[in-house]
Amino acid sequence: MASTHDTDALRNISMLADLPPWQLEVIAEAVEPVEVRKGTLVVERGSDDGYTYFLQQGEVSLDAADGQNKVVELNSEVARSPVSNLRPRLFGVRALSQLRGIRVPDIVLSAAGCSGRAHNPDEITVESEEEDQRREAESKLSFQLYQDLKSDKAILPSLPDLAMRIRRAIDDEVSDAKAIARLVEADPAMATKLLKAANSALYGGLDGVDTCSAAVVRLGMQTTKQLVLTFALKEIFYNEDPMVQKRMHVLWKHSAQIAAICFVLAREIKGMQPEEALLIGLVHDVGAIAILNYIQKYPELAQDEAALEETIDRMRGELGSMILRKWNFPPAVVAGARDAENWLRRHDRDADFTDLLVVAQVHERLRKHQLDGLPPMDRISAIQRVLGDGATPERSLEILHEAKSQVDEMRSVLRG
Repeated sequence: MASTHDTDALRNISMLADLPPWQLEVIAEAVEPVEVRKGTLVVERGSDDGYTYFLQQGEVSLDAADGQNKVVELNSEVARSPVSNLRPRLFGVRALSQLRGIRVPDIVLSAAGCSGRAHNPDEITVESEEEDQRREAESKLSFQLYQDLKSDKAILPSLPDLAMRIRRAIDDEVSDAKAIARLVEADPAMATKLLKAANSALYGGLDGVDTCSAAVVRLGMQTTKQLVLTFALKEIFYNEDPMVQKRMHVLWKHSAQIAAICFVLAREIKGMQPEEALLIGLVHDVGAIAILNYIQKYPELAQDEAALEETIDRMRGELGSMILRKWNFPPAVVAGARDAENWLRRHDRDADFTDLLVVAQVHERLRKHQLDGLPPMDRISAIQRVLGDGATPERSLEILHEAKSQVDEMRSVLRG
């Protein structure tokens, strides 16, 4: 249990100032101290480590990509707000003196409804007793998931060992196609899926292949690695409870559809790896899987289906990114899970994998006429980055209609 001093100190932080005592106690239990020496890089520019930093004593340099830097002397007023909190981070934070502060896991702040913005004193929010109870259960659930993941407890079915061995063998760059094929053949179901992919219209040549080694040669090592991992991921969409498994099946179908759309869109963008896009599409809702696996411990959340969907919508982004970070997935995959439904996400770079995810989800919502929560299409800048300047919703739907056979083919490959 957090001490009174801990919670009083947290109340000095703007975004936490008006939280109820029980929520502050949950956050205080997750707080980690930050104490570093002069010259230490506290936060790396472009990173996303899953924490929000509040620095209290010392002096730091905020280093921008263009080489410019700003020196900030820390004091009680500066400590009320997080430092370099946009993701990926726009500034590196370097200690110019001995430094003290704290960091809080994003997933814990997210469950408390903290978006990183300072509290607006003119904004009044009234919640019913039922909503307050649900919010309390969400905070406790998020903290439990955070604690279990940090202590290496299994909150999801583990990725099959075979898939990880194949991934390591390819990354080592010492195994040839025959060696990789022998590993794949240890799992007949995996071997069948890989052959199906190699003989599909998406990868097929003039002649079919009938051995794993020929499939690996046709697909290439990196494509084989991504596909094997993608096929293995289906196993995490599982729960022994029949009612939860029904919801898992719906989640798998949605994830497979989004993954297939991402794959097809990536094939049209120079420099994009379609198999990486496929993988990102498949794992973007991994946070929802974790919530479903834990939900029976929290009947306040499980008994109301609409409330459960709200909980999943609120928590899955930060939780998913935390899980993928723990699994050592690349930053692009982590970012995709966190921002998959960040419709208004803006940047001035070329289209990235998160842009693909956003566009794929918009397409799927348009196809199903599920427009609630979507902003006007002209405000979703990812559409222009992915489909080109002047792209309209009609044109984007036309593009996917033209590629429907490819989307269906990839969904078939994922089904196995």
